[in-house]
Amino acid sequence: MNLLADLQDFVHDHRRHGSLTGDATEPAWNGYLVTVACPCGVVFERWVTPEERTRTCCVSRL
Repeated sequence: MNLLADLQDFVHDHRRHGSLTGDATEPAWNGYLVTVACPCGVVFERWVTPEERTRTCCVSRL
């Protein structure tokens, strides 16, 4: 799977628990960390590399 599909699955599975809280670290040379926390205690974490960011942004524009 890819970042977008994994994130969509997480949101689909956890949105019924309440408001989800998303965040991302400042970009570094090797990427950044995306997190989404659910009130149930589960946290989605994904390190996004510059290459993955480029692929995800290009696909989301289609």
